[in-house]
Amino acid sequence: MDPELYAAAQSGNWVVMKRFSDYFYSQHTPVKDTVLHVLAESCDSANVVQLILAKHGRLLMKLNKRGETALHLAARNGHLGIVRALIDYAKSEAGHGFPPCFDRRKRMLRMASVAGNTALYEAVWNNFYDIAKLLVQEDPEFRYPHNHAVETPLYLAVEKGRHNIMVLILESCKTPSYLGPGDKTALHAASILNLPESMKLILEKLPNLIKNADNFGWTALHYAAKFNHQDIARLLLSADRSTAYVAAKNDGSKTALHIAVIHGHVALVQQILSHCPDCWVQITGKSRNMLHLAVKHEKGEVLEFVLQNSWASKLINQKDNEGNTPLHLYVATKNLDGNCLVNHPFVDVNSFDDSDSTPLDRIIGDDQLSERQILMKDQLEQAGGTRGYRNVATVKKILRAASPDEVKRVEKLAENYSIVATLIITVTFAAGFTVPGGYNSDGPHKGMAVLGKKAAFIAFVFSDFLAMFFSVDAVFEHVKLVRSKNYGFKLAAVRTIGERICQAVTLVMIAFLTGLYAVLQNLAVMIVLCVIAAGLLHQIFITVFHDRIRTISIGRHTFTQLDITQIALDYFWRQDLTEAAD
Repeated sequence: MDPELYAAAQSGNWVVMKRFSDYFYSQHTPVKDTVLHVLAESCDSANVVQLILAKHGRLLMKLNKRGETALHLAARNGHLGIVRALIDYAKSEAGHGFPPCFDRRKRMLRMASVAGNTALYEAVWNNFYDIAKLLVQEDPEFRYPHNHAVETPLYLAVEKGRHNIMVLILESCKTPSYLGPGDKTALHAASILNLPESMKLILEKLPNLIKNADNFGWTALHYAAKFNHQDIARLLLSADRSTAYVAAKNDGSKTALHIAVIHGHVALVQQILSHCPDCWVQITGKSRNMLHLAVKHEKGEVLEFVLQNSWASKLINQKDNEGNTPLHLYVATKNLDGNCLVNHPFVDVNSFDDSDSTPLDRIIGDDQLSERQILMKDQLEQAGGTRGYRNVATVKKILRAASPDEVKRVEKLAENYSIVATLIITVTFAAGFTVPGGYNSDGPHKGMAVLGKKAAFIAFVFSDFLAMFFSVDAVFEHVKLVRSKNYGFKLAAVRTIGERICQAVTLVMIAFLTGLYAVLQNLAVMIVLCVIAAGLLHQIFITVFHDRIRTISIGRHTFTQLDITQIALDYFWRQDLTEAAD
């Protein structure tokens, strides 16, 4: 666009713009904004718009690269005068040169940009009430669709807190659309943002939204329960108490009551139960009742409230899909004070789960008891808790799971071993092509090793090859270790890697000695070297195969290399025993 025309359009200077009047259709910015776009975006000059459209009416519906008309830009920037001038011109032009059924005004008002935004969306987003009012009044029958971000003007008005615009849309539009992202509705937004006044009006105008669920299967009441919005919950339950029974299909079949329990909102739990006194019987997809959830999520106030009710006796020994009663879940908690649960008159302290373990079994199975576990053990024993007897024939000491620090130590040790193995591979590879004595430079054996027929040289070649082979095997073991999640396998792999490196180092020493032997002529030196080598090899043998010399520290324990193999084999044997018992 000509710079002078662009500046005139920005300021609404018709005197200058008039000089370019014959070129209005060809003049545009890099994003295809016409002079009408620039004017609508920059200043509120309604009279200049009228003058432009009087001779260049086709600019009214002209789109830029974003699919926007001048009406989109005027609505976005709050230029009410231009919005009115554009609508008036569209109405005056309706029916002139177009079929009788064509309404240019409605077409312009309903046009969506590339992003799916109408002019009303722009007015709502930027909070221009007067423009939104004008647009809605001009086309009250239109059901404004959502844009590509799945936002309708009504949902956006609620989410942005534009209460007056929300009232305008609900009262003026005959069939307002209400969707938002994730299948949420305007009612969800009012619940999440705790807007009771907006909630009242939405329930009055769109009562069917009360049971609409989003992608998680949550209704507006689920969100009120999560955020402890008690006024919102009261409105929803008063409007339709059956919403309390709606289970979230995509979130473990949790009801609003379950959500309130999980987040520890006692007052809201009481409010839901006051409207729906029988909803405590509902369970989640894992067959957990509200008492399971209170214990699992360590909500002490909710736990105490539930146990004060007469119907708690029907919940206290219920089992979930794994056979856990609330008491089984209690022994895994970290901070919950569960005395009221352990000492409840109806609790079965020796109930069996699906693995035939009592709550006390869950504690005593650990290697070392923490202070909290000792406290819970005393609580259970004082209440009459005992260890299980059903699996006494196959009872075994439960292996303590490796801590993350111990796993990292094993992996770090294996990584260090692999670095050594890689260095040995490099050295042996280079030694294989730079053999002792060199190569024949001429004759029938040109390119062949000079000492190729000597026994010492052949021993050098074999030991060098085997050292490289064992080092490569160590690297492959490290790859398998990294890919495995089994702690026992990791321990066994570390043992194997260590052995391979010791074997490779031994063979490298043999290769070095045999290489020297092959090229040295002094018999005394060769004898001394052999004696020294024999002593070193004997020491290596003791170090590797007599497991009292070399040790490896992992966590709180110290292992020899053979101990690690024994632990790994014992681990796998115990796993087999457990599977057979099951």
